[in-house]
Amino acid sequence: MFRLQGMQPNSQQNPFARLLASLLLIVAGVFALFFGAFIIAILLGIGVILFFILYLRAWWLRRKLGLNVPPHHSRQTPDSGVTIEGEYTVEDEDKDGRDSQSKS
Repeated sequence: MFRLQGMQPNSQQNPFARLLASLLLIVAGVFALFFGAFIIAILLGIGVILFFILYLRAWWLRRKLGLNVPPHHSRQTPDSGVTIEGEYTVEDEDKDGRDSQSKS
């Protein structure tokens, strides 16, 4: 085995030094975890802001160009929202009050 100069095996280290090194590693790990979460939160915030800017820009361009077309995935028909009013009468009715075509 290779042996580095000045390195002591773990069994001969001071327990206080080992405890201090463990605590420092835990603190560094917690710091790294929170720092990473902070960076991710900043990147997500920037992404949301960019999404809204691009969405508003696309909305503005559609409005400016007069392209107020509903999305392809919507189920609206071109005449949706139009109500046709009128009266009707049933011309062929049985004694029971049912239509003759609905009999089985």
